[in-house]
Order: sequence, then C-alpha cells, then structure tokens
Amino acid sequence: MTDKMFNQNPFYAETKKWNVTNEDPTFSLVLSSSAADAAKKHVDHYINKGLLMKLEGVNALAKWMNLPVTTVKATLKEYQRNAKEGHDVWGKTSFSGVPQENLAKEVFYAGTVTPVLHYCMGGLTIDKDGNVLDQNKAVIPGLHAAGEVSGGVHGDNRLGGNSLLECTVYGSIVGKKIPVKQRNSIQSYSQNGSNSKAEKVELPTITLEVLQQHNSQDDCWVAINGKVYDLTDFAEEHPPGAESIIELAGLDGTEAFEAVHSEKILEDFDPVGVMT
Repeated sequence: MTDKMFNQNPFYAETKKWNVTNEDPTFSLVLSSSAADAAKKHVDHYINKGLLMKLEGVNALAKWMNLPVTTVKATLKEYQRNAKEGHDVWGKTSFSGVPQENLAKEVFYAGTVTPVLHYCMGGLTIDKDGNVLDQNKAVIPGLHAAGEVSGGVHGDNRLGGNSLLECTVYGSIVGKKIPVKQRNSIQSYSQNGSNSKAEKVELPTITLEVLQQHNSQDDCWVAINGKVYDLTDFAEEHPPGAESIIELAGLDGTEAFEAVHSEKILEDFDPVGVMT
C-alpha cells in the first residue's frame, strides 16, 4: 500500500526515492461500528492512545475529514451497494465491516495514517555464520550481526515476511555460537550452610495503596494479571517507547498489556509481589 501511495509522486515513481522536502502523504482510516467490534481489543487500545476517534454519524465523520458530507456519504453508499452486489470496480469480492444503512446513526472510528519506515535494506556485511566482515571480506573477531542491521541477504528488495526469517535464522545461528552465562537460581540454605533443595520463594503481598505510590518515571510499578512488576529500568528499552509504560505507573495495566501482548512475554521479568 505504501509503495502505491508513493508512486503517485512522479519523483518517487521514477527514482524509487522519496524527496524529504515533500509533505508526507496521509489518508484516513475509517471503521464502521461492526468493523470496530471485530477488532475491539485493538480499537480500544488505539482509542486509549489517541490514535482513533469515535465519531457518531456521517456528519461528524465528514467534519473530522474536512470533506463535504455529500462526498463522504456518496462514498459510503457506494460501498454498501458494492457489498450487496458482491464486487466493485477494483475487483474486490469480499466485503466486511459494511456501515449500517442509516449513516446518520452509524458510529465510526477514524484515524490518520501515514507511511513510516518499518524495515531497512542493507547494512553490515556478514557471512553464513553471522560474522561481520570488514572491507576486505575478513571476519572481525567477536562481532556478529543478525536482522536488519545486516545486509546482502535479500539483494535489492525482499519478499514480505522474509525479514522475520532474517532475524530468527541468523539470530539463532549467532545465538548458538555465543556462550551465555546461566542466571543464578534462588536456593534455600540450611542453618549449617549446606545447599538444600531449591524452594519456591513466596512473593510479598502488595496493596493497591502501595502500588499507587510507585507512579513515576523513576519509580514505575505496574500490576499485570495479579502480579506487580518493577518496570522502571525496562521502560526506556521498551520498543514502542517508554511513554506507554510510564502512563501505567502505579496502576493495573492488565487490559492495556493484553491488548498487544501475550502473557508469555512476562516470563523474562521477575515480579516484586502479588496484588491482594
């Protein structure tokens, strides 16, 4: 979709390069109430982030889009007709999320979408074992690379999804070469100091009042599924940015977490306590 949008620009169509002095193209993403219900967890998350707006009726939608209501209404009516006929002028035969007939009472969810950089072609030269090579194609001892930081795997372009193989395959190859120290396990000791069988450590109980005291960027505790995690140091490393974690400091972040993550991700984090 992004490439099709960019190809509307003559300079990009000819050179496959974007002129940074040009204004970035944008378009409106509009969901009907039925489409929003089908992706409720994601829609709720995006509304919470301020990326989607709830708009009641086609007039409110047109005003938000800064377009004549007649234009917006005509487009939606055409989509309704196409859905009933089972095809449109572009060859589409599968229709979902069709707005209800009474557009004045339909509830829309809308946001602005713009192309962003999500993958980088090219980078460090590596060999089949993930070793980084210098300008003379010699292995640089102790330096390894996998994923987008490496180049030469795909050539001039890549097939969609192949970037996942690039990071997982080479990440696995490199990971198996590098020795990793095992984390020390928590064990109980008898009074005479001898090592006894490891016992499960009971986590302290944390009340809501205590959790709410850890509510800042420098002291960020978040409750998820009944357990409390200290995410102070991790926040800055969070790939989408620290803000989405900091805003949950001192709160129960279960709903926001489950909207975009699986619980298995928490296996790498040790909870500081459990909620009462």
